[in-house]
Amino acid sequence: MPRLAEAFLLFDRSASPGLTDDHFEPDWWQRQSAIVGSAQGRGTVFFAQMGVRVWALRRYLRGGWMGRINRERYLWPGLSNSRPWREWHLLAELRERGLPVPRPIAARVQRRGLVYRGDLITERIESSTPLCQLIRAGRVTAEDWRGVGALLARFHRHGVRHDDINVSNVLRDERGVFHLIDFDKAQIVPAGAWLVANLARFRRSIEKLLHRAGRDFDPADWETLMDGYGADAALRDHIQKSLERRRNGWWRPALACAGCDLALGVTADFGIFATLVALVP
Repeated sequence: MPRLAEAFLLFDRSASPGLTDDHFEPDWWQRQSAIVGSAQGRGTVFFAQMGVRVWALRRYLRGGWMGRINRERYLWPGLSNSRPWREWHLLAELRERGLPVPRPIAARVQRRGLVYRGDLITERIESSTPLCQLIRAGRVTAEDWRGVGALLARFHRHGVRHDDINVSNVLRDERGVFHLIDFDKAQIVPAGAWLVANLARFRRSIEKLLHRAGRDFDPADWETLMDGYGADAALRDHIQKSLERRRNGWWRPALACAGCDLALGVTADFGIFATLVALVP
């Protein structure tokens, strides 16, 4: 007996009144000669011209060793807990709060039995450059570092926990305004110890990028970022201690090695199990 196969679409009717499955497929856009660029991350994000706007098409993909055997299938948690549904609704709420995030256009979930795969379409932030590129080129000013700190503070004041916070997910537009992208698994939660971990993670991403380029991160730049954040001496001290514990620690998070993601503390998505289920005919 064939397993249940279903497809679900969620979209902003004001931006895409006639949206169909085709709009999630880069090949379809290619046939319309509408692909205007791409960006590399965990996978390829394709940029497609839609009228005067440009849409960013992204497939949800696994990273790490689990991604080598199960690239795009996840254990079914229910539609409202699927990654595309959560991210689309979170982006819509953050935009209502006036935060600088991409406009959510559409989400798609394709379910087959106990597993699913998903896609998200957002509106591209025009004339923007990732912070990682600016750092590599040495084009980050003191004003920029303060701007990045202020950006992180805005999201943290709203309780936005973005666990993949790094220099690739911060963009600066041509006006000098900073934006945050890629909210997969992000959530709104009460303030807590995660704030320190979040900021420490962001600093590690800067140091990692510069280390690969054979350069050191100027502590003065971090202090400028912290000034923009509005961090007091106690918070700066907590971040420094967190970084030192990380550097001196021998362990690495076990869940990352096991390929297990905790989504909103509600559903456990075990990559190995999803892989085995997907292999069943």
